[in-house]
Amino acid sequence: MLLGGLALLAALTYEYKSMATGFETISTTFGRGDKPYGGGAFRIRGNDVISLKIAGPELKFKPTNELKSSDVAEFTEPWMDDPSERLNRRTVVFLKGSLDAGVTRTFQHPGQNAAWWYSKDWRTIYVSTGWMDYKTPKPSNGLVPQTTTLWRSGDGGETWSRLDWREDHNIGRLLFLDAQRGYAIGWGPHVWRTADGGQSWNEIDPPPLANIGRPRKTFDAVNLGPDGVLRVAYYVEQLGDIKASAVVYRMAWGQPNFEQDVVLPNQTVVDLQSSLQATAGYSVYALSRLGSPRNVDDAGDDGHRVGALSVWNGVQRANAEQLHTFGKRLMLDGLSVGKQGLLLVYATDASGSGAPRDVTFLSQDSGKSWREDDDGTAQGGYFDPDTNTQYLLFGYTLKKRKL
Repeated sequence: MLLGGLALLAALTYEYKSMATGFETISTTFGRGDKPYGGGAFRIRGNDVISLKIAGPELKFKPTNELKSSDVAEFTEPWMDDPSERLNRRTVVFLKGSLDAGVTRTFQHPGQNAAWWYSKDWRTIYVSTGWMDYKTPKPSNGLVPQTTTLWRSGDGGETWSRLDWREDHNIGRLLFLDAQRGYAIGWGPHVWRTADGGQSWNEIDPPPLANIGRPRKTFDAVNLGPDGVLRVAYYVEQLGDIKASAVVYRMAWGQPNFEQDVVLPNQTVVDLQSSLQATAGYSVYALSRLGSPRNVDDAGDDGHRVGALSVWNGVQRANAEQLHTFGKRLMLDGLSVGKQGLLLVYATDASGSGAPRDVTFLSQDSGKSWREDDDGTAQGGYFDPDTNTQYLLFGYTLKKRKL
C-alpha cells in the first residue's frame, strides 16, 4: 500500500483475487499507457490524475529466430542481464492526465527513491530524487553515496525547476504548510525548514538522542498537523527517566527547537497522523507495535508485535490514550484519519498458507468499534481525507469506495 510521500516501488502485474467490499471500479486501464507498468503513488480528483513512481528501464527480449537456444530467453542488450545496471537505470517519473485519456510523463530524473508534496489545488509540486551507483564498490563504512536532487513546479507539473540543494543531503519526506513554507526530512535524521518556496533552507537541531546510532537513521514516523506543528517519533532505550519507549517531539512553525509532546511506554511507532481540524482539540493518532523495535541481527525475531492505536489532543498537550490493539498475526503498515471520526488502519496478514493479504481495519466512531475488511492483494492505493474516499489498484483496475 503506497500512502503519501513514502519510498516508492514499481508494481508488477499479476493475477489477483480481491475480497474488498463496497468498492466500485472506476478504471480498467489505469497506468496501462506508461511502460514499464507501475501505478506508483497516485492521486485522483474527479477525472484528473497525478502520479509519482519509480520506473525501471524497459527490458526487451530477442525474437525466437535470434536465440542461441530456443527454450532460453535472451535480452536484446547485454546490460539488461545485470541487476546492478537495471537498478542504476531506474528513474523517478511524474505523470499527469485523466482517467479517460491516460497519463503522460512531464518529469523524469535518475533515481531509485523519491518523495513528493503537492498543494491542495495541485498547482505547486515538490519532488526529490535519490540515486546511488549500484555498480560501485562499497566503501569501508558500507555506505554507498547517494545523490539527491530537489525540484519544484508552479504550474501543476507542466514545467520544473531544479532547486539549490546539497546532493549529499538525503530527503525521505517533504511536508509543507503551503506552497512556500515546509520541511525536508532525511537520513541522520536531519530536518530542514524553508519559508521561501525552497530557495533557502535552515537546519533544525534534532530532538534528544534522535540522531544516536546508525549514520542513516530515520525517524520512525513524522506528521505535520493542521496548525503547522511538526511531530517526530522515535524509540529510545533511555532518555532521563524514560526507558524503552517511543517518544514524540513537537515543533510549531517558527520555533527554533523541538520540545517533548508525549511518551508511549513500551512501544515503537509505525505511523503518526492528525485529524484535519485546525481548531482547538484536533487529535493526533499514533499507530505502534508494542515492545522494542525488531532486532535485525536476531533471525528468530520476525518483527511481529501486538499493535496499538493511541490518541491525544494536539493543542492541549494531554496524555495519550490507547484506543485499540491489533493481533500479533498482523504486520501494521499505516494509518489514515478522515472526517467525522473515520479511522483506517492498514495491515498485512501473512498468517495463512496462501499469499499475504492486505487488510483494512475501519472505524467510523473515532476508534470505539472496528470492522476488518480483506482487500485482497493490491498493487497500490491511498485514502483521500477530504472526501473520505479509499482507492485501491489491482493490476490496471482502479477501484474506490466512499466511506
